[in-house]
Amino acid sequence: MTEFAVLLLLSEAPDRRMRMSALAAAAGLTPSRITRVVDGLAHHGMVRKERHDNDRRGNHAVLTDTGLRAMRSAQATHLASARRRVLDHIPEHLVPDLAQALAGTTEALYQP
Repeated sequence: MTEFAVLLLLSEAPDRRMRMSALAAAAGLTPSRITRVVDGLAHHGMVRKERHDNDRRGNHAVLTDTGLRAMRSAQATHLASARRRVLDHIPEHLVPDLAQALAGTTEALYQP
């Protein structure tokens, strides 16, 4: 799940790249954990790390074409698993209210 989330976040980022600290925050992971996840994905050619152009202390994680294909390939299975594990246990009439509540929570979390 963690690796899929990282691939998904990178696939949606401009130029399929994010600063490691921003990726960690978006994935809800610590800096050390995101480093381990990205290093593991890099080992399989799905992500590469690049030094930040302006700030040589920071790194970007960049989704490769291989990583994008892997994420797209896993997406249907991941969504089916999420549906089976979560959504199928929520009464259908409650789903719109849940979606609205989660959207409000997401909006509040990402307000500057």
